[in-house]
Order: sequence, then structure tokens, then C-alpha cells
Amino acid sequence: MNPARTSEHRPFRAAAIALLFATGLAACGGGSSTGPNPFVPAPVACDSASASSADGFTIGMCASTATSVFVDVGSAVQIPLPTDSYILTLNFPAALDANDGPTGFTAANLTAPEWGRNVLGALQGVSYENPLNTMLSAPYVALTDFHSPTAYLYNPPWLPPQLQYVRFGTWEKVPISTEGFVGPWYEPISENVKNFWPSGTNRRYLGYIVGAIGPDEDGSAALGHLRSFSAPIEIQVDGSSGRIASAQIGTMVMPYYDSNLLKFDVLRVDPVSLQQSGTDTVDMALTGSMISAAGPDADLVDGRFEAKYFGVSGDYSYELAGRFRFRTSNGLIAIGSFGAQFVPPPPG
Repeated sequence: MNPARTSEHRPFRAAAIALLFATGLAACGGGSSTGPNPFVPAPVACDSASASSADGFTIGMCASTATSVFVDVGSAVQIPLPTDSYILTLNFPAALDANDGPTGFTAANLTAPEWGRNVLGALQGVSYENPLNTMLSAPYVALTDFHSPTAYLYNPPWLPPQLQYVRFGTWEKVPISTEGFVGPWYEPISENVKNFWPSGTNRRYLGYIVGAIGPDEDGSAALGHLRSFSAPIEIQVDGSSGRIASAQIGTMVMPYYDSNLLKFDVLRVDPVSLQQSGTDTVDMALTGSMISAAGPDADLVDGRFEAKYFGVSGDYSYELAGRFRFRTSNGLIAIGSFGAQFVPPPPG
């Protein structure tokens, strides 16, 4: 790692939660009772540690230990009219239920583009915060939306799709300065958008993923704090069944600042694909595992995804969106969401 690099300049997205980790490390002197100084007490774990769940799609981050755990948090996003309106409702496990409840966002909560809080990985979307402050500090709730993203200083393999029927992104809740949470979301834009599987010819969907990745509960040295990332995704669907035949995630990139210039690191994991499970699930969702191909970099030791089709009458299953989580062999955990759009075959 280049010592001149600095973390992103906002919470997890560019560093408020990354700052949370830096503060925690500084507070405990970078050591513990197992370090060279036996008189330095071990850092106290946060409440999220006792509420961890291997099946969760949310990351709970603790400043004192500079570690993260998966947490099972229910989340839903309503998108009422007018545009730039969202209602994020979170339902935490019992040990953390003081954080439950809805948070509303409107155009008045839209962050300024120059703040950079709308950038995840190499994609730029829109970002909302409640309350909205120039200098972000706890308590706050934030939401990003990438249904209409642009590439940010990094050449993509294809232009990010402008999704018509579904929105996706991440949410953050930081109730106190020592602990925070980040999770993925995806929702249709209205009740008129339906979830029907495609049929007929095979289909190809192109899109992008966005997410957050950081050290696990053991404090991986692979990354010092939570960072955002993005990557392209290509999904091939079997037209006879509507099931995913193959799905490949491209190179994952993470932003960092070097002399006030935004640059990108490659997340060193072997190529990742989605593999749909053998049985269908309730609510017409596609579910399955995330697996790694052989290679010199870190592998995924566990990964799950879920996805749904979205469209309207005459245009059913035009878009495909979902969420995922994974754990790597070098001690990292990640969450994210994705949105992809059907690419019609060329004529003839």
C-alpha cells in the first residue's frame, strides 16, 4: 500500500465510517492485551459483535476493535412520488433494536456532488443524508442510489445502464461515533412494476455492482478499514427456464486519494461468479451462491446472493437486480447490491 494514500473522504463511502475505524485504532494504540505491552487492555467489542449472524446481509462496524461482523438487519426502501423521495425502514435484531424505525429522505437531503459521497468504487450515483451536514458525524442515516449511474474516472467495459424499473444502492446507519452499520438495498420504483421470470429466448443482462468491504471479526490485515467498491456484472439467463445460466463479476475496484487525486486499487480476489441454487424460492426470487475461479488471489470461502426480475406489462423481466454478501479467504467480509438491464441481441 502506498503510504501517501489516504482513505476516502466520507464514512464508509469515503470515510466517515473509515474515520470511525481510524479513531478506534488510535484510541487503543494499535495494541491489545495480547500485544507487546500486557498492560494495554483489550478493546471492548461493540454491541454488533454479540448480534452477529453468518446469514446477515448487513455489516456492523466497531471502532474500538477495528473489525466488522455480518448482522441480520431487515431493510426496505419505499420510493414515493415526487422524485428524490425515499423512506428507509430498518429492523435490527433484538440486541440492537434501539436502531429500528423509518428515515425519510427528500431533495433537501441530497448531498452536494463535490462532497464525493455519491461515489462507490468507480461509479457515481446520488447520495442522501439525514440529517444533512457538510462535515458528516454521528448520528446520521444515509442512502445511495445507483439506478442511473455514471462512471467516475475509470473506464468501464460498458456504459452503466440507466435502469427504468428498479433502483439499488447502499444504506448506512451510524447511531453513535463508535459503531455503524451498512447494508444493500434494491426496490421497484412503483407497484406497477412486477416480478415475472422471462421465457422464450436466452437473455443477456449487463450492469454493475456496488458495495462495501472490510476486515472481518478477526481484524484482517488485507484492509485496514471498510472501503467501497464497484464492478461490472454480466448475467446470462436460460430462456427456457428463466434461470441464471451464468453470471460473472468483473474486476472490483476501490477508490483512494493520493495527493488529493482520486485513484483506484484493484480488490485482489479471484474471478467471482454467481451460481443459482437448484430449487426456486418464495416470492419468485433467484437465490444461490457466489464462487471463485482458480487463481493467485484470495478466494471466496462463503457467498450468497438473491435477485429478482423487474418490468411492466409489455416489458416484463427487462431488468434484474439483487443483493449479495461474501467472505474471503484473507479475512474480509463484503455486502453489496447490483442492477442489470436486458441487452437485446443485434438484428439478424
